[in-house]
Amino acid sequence: MDVETLTDAYRAGWTASVRCLGRDASTKKGTRACGQSVNLDLPSMIWTRGRDYPLAMLPERLKCPSCGCRRVFIVFSMPGKGSQAMMGG
Repeated sequence: MDVETLTDAYRAGWTASVRCLGRDASTKKGTRACGQSVNLDLPSMIWTRGRDYPLAMLPERLKCPSCGCRRVFIVFSMPGKGSQAMMGG
């Protein structure tokens, strides 16, 4: 089964987390990595993005609430396989 959309990932039992790759602008010259990290709620993502939203487009649509950076790294965990699918922007 190919998992290409948010609904596919949700039905397959995947979980997702995202980490910011930006810099913390509150530090002098933004020298410290932001590193904000959260778990994504796939049902909420389906409600807001739509059932057929492509997983490949997620990194370009997310924005860190802490520093405002759009450079993020998403990790999808697949149940029972101990493996992960990663994508970044």
